[in-house]
Amino acid sequence: MDTTRPSLLLRLRDRSDGSAWAVFDEIYRPMLFRFAQLRGLNHADAEDITQQCMATISARIQQFEYQPTKGHFKGWLRTMVNNRVHNLYRERMRQHAATARMPPSERDEPTPEAVFDRLWQEEHLRHCLRELRTEVAESTFAAFEAHVIQQQPVAEVCARWGLTSANVYTIKWRLTERVAAKMKELLGDDG
Repeated sequence: MDTTRPSLLLRLRDRSDGSAWAVFDEIYRPMLFRFAQLRGLNHADAEDITQQCMATISARIQQFEYQPTKGHFKGWLRTMVNNRVHNLYRERMRQHAATARMPPSERDEPTPEAVFDRLWQEEHLRHCLRELRTEVAESTFAAFEAHVIQQQPVAEVCARWGLTSANVYTIKWRLTERVAAKMKELLGDDG
């Protein structure tokens, strides 16, 4: 699997590497979109912000040098999308002071950084689970998904797939380990 984040970002320099761009888009586009929506944007505005961010990444990836000592890609991406959302609100407040939709109150809401960090983990986990689904038997993944993700009781999973509780716990342990390894490989120090 050649999707470790630094190597993936380096592969994006080659604009003809469609598989790298497909993996990148699969992980990061939904994350950016969900972040924009959680910051209070409607669907269309969230799509616009997402597209602006993806265009910026495409334009700047040629100069990308992975130097974790200077900062992580995650921080740069979070700052970029948060600034674009903030700029959109500021522009709307300037144009329509009385009718602009205001961003959520920060008193009771998680910080943009906390929201982005949660989305970062969720989207990378979804990617890893999609990969894992293709690597194991369908029934094995279905039992894992039912018990671990949907939190169905072991007895229900056993009855539905004809497994013993030992089978279910073994599937849970093995696939959880594989997901953790995939996450570590994908995220490196940004996990």
